Amino acid sequence: MAKLAEVDCHIFCAPGASKDICTLSPSQNHDPTTPSHPTTMEASITATGLRRAGGPKLCDIPYNSRTTVIEQLPFQELQPILETWKVCGSMQSMECTPCYDDSAEPILALQVMVDTPRDDSRENWLQAAQEMHDLLRRHGLGHVTVDIIDWRLKVGPNILICEPTDAIFSKWDMVRKRILDSVDVSGFQMLGCYRMGYKDVEYKPTILITVDPKSERNWNLAKQDVNNILNEFDLSMVDVEIYKDRSIFCARRPSIQSEINSRYLVHTREGPRVATIGHSVGARDSDTYGTFGGWLNIRQKPDSEWEPFGLTCRHCIFDKHRQDALISESAQEVDCPTYGKVKECIDKLTETVSYLKRGEPYRTLEQLRVDGDLPDDRKALWRNLRDLIKSHEDDLTHLHSYYDLKTYRFGEVWAHSGDGTTRIMDWALLKPHPTRACPSNKFGQFTERYLPMFLKAENGYIEQGLPLDHGQPLHTYGCESNAAICRYSILPTTIFTVAANGERRATDEQSVCRRASQPSFEPGDSGALLFTGYGNAVGMAFGGQVQGQIVVFTHIDDLIADIKEQTGVDEVVFYTQEWPGEPSRGPGERDSGY
Repeated sequence: MAKLAEVDCHIFCAPGASKDICTLSPSQNHDPTTPSHPTTMEASITATGLRRAGGPKLCDIPYNSRTTVIEQLPFQELQPILETWKVCGSMQSMECTPCYDDSAEPILALQVMVDTPRDDSRENWLQAAQEMHDLLRRHGLGHVTVDIIDWRLKVGPNILICEPTDAIFSKWDMVRKRILDSVDVSGFQMLGCYRMGYKDVEYKPTILITVDPKSERNWNLAKQDVNNILNEFDLSMVDVEIYKDRSIFCARRPSIQSEINSRYLVHTREGPRVATIGHSVGARDSDTYGTFGGWLNIRQKPDSEWEPFGLTCRHCIFDKHRQDALISESAQEVDCPTYGKVKECIDKLTETVSYLKRGEPYRTLEQLRVDGDLPDDRKALWRNLRDLIKSHEDDLTHLHSYYDLKTYRFGEVWAHSGDGTTRIMDWALLKPHPTRACPSNKFGQFTERYLPMFLKAENGYIEQGLPLDHGQPLHTYGCESNAAICRYSILPTTIFTVAANGERRATDEQSVCRRASQPSFEPGDSGALLFTGYGNAVGMAFGGQVQGQIVVFTHIDDLIADIKEQTGVDEVVFYTQEWPGEPSRGPGERDSGY
């Protein structure tokens, strides 16, 4: 068996791991018909002792996966190999894509996910993987990757905010500035400080760097540079992790991995006419979308009438994939909900109706009814199933009308942030058509049936200069993830982006971490507002990193100030806030607008 190399930083998507690539000759008991050229196998171990072995083409981790069926997979012959090498894990076939690239070609894999506390065979994983793949080749399945993996590597680490008692907490600003001044940050996307770890493994303060998957740098050198800086500040106990990740600015796009999701799309049978917090929003007829954050009321001059405008992220409307096809000024038309979301809902309902009609017992009962042979004691069941199908068919009729009449057309971009070169500011104000000017910022959707997340208010409001406390819980509602609770980190996070003119920029941004068991921030959630428990809007999320566990956002003070600077308007408030006495307030919270 190949000996694992010295531990160094190697990017899978979980750097901090050593990787040993070796070619093993077939063992003596292999069938002589095995092809003469042995398969290249890989083995790796992270600095925290998490292992992985397999080949010939391992997917970057952590990865998304879906179970699939591989014809003629010899499970009964594979299981004894695991038993021989004492590998204790669950075996299943699946398609895998890296978490940072939904559009990647899936890797067909036979995964053995190991619960390491129950397994003492880690030194045998490479040999077991080799024998399993040799067996697959003999069955004509050499294209299938074998992946024996610690389950914690597959799902990725948990990320928490740092605590004030952590040694790096009071030194983070100095450490961060030193990194920015002395380390080559090309390819960086985010630089932050959090606690990271896995179940049953200590959560350690960690400098987390996310990087562009396309960058071909030697990340070992970058990690060593950061470690040297930590040593200078007597912070050798702090870890450094480097992760490949998707772009900070990431609107949602359909992919082969995505599932049809119509959790909230149809609030009424005829389709939503009132746009509200959490709906999808995107360019006209686009397949990319973000989140409708909510409604602002804007007074352009002191003596003007209040006007309602929708709010979202600019990059959700002016997406780079359609840049050439989009109008670059504020006349860009938008849909809410998006064209693609409405079509997905129609397709899903069509599939549901078809499934119910061809499934049992309805198919048999319907045939008996047509033949006049439906027993009396089965008529009630047939009627219940028929009523369910009829209800879905009625919904489809209304949705087709909604779709054909293009009722999802919302309006146009009235103003947007542009693409400045020295800062990140990412917003778009949406002016609704008269038929869609029905503002609503009700917090009803923050209440989940199984996990209450209500806010102590009916509507949101904006208060200038509201301080945020480290660890403070904040609520958000995204198009993809729905309601979630986060914890605020007072430690600044640096975001690296490239302006339209090609100039690289590093800006200090705010961040929150999703609480354990909360939905992760997904592509499509950009534009979601963050609120305190009393409904105070504190910022707008524009991106996420590390499987959406970290959410970066623009503080509401900066957001409103930029809107006023760019547009020259007199006043910007949350819808209903301009009406005296309407917004709810928490004890001791003052009531002041912009």
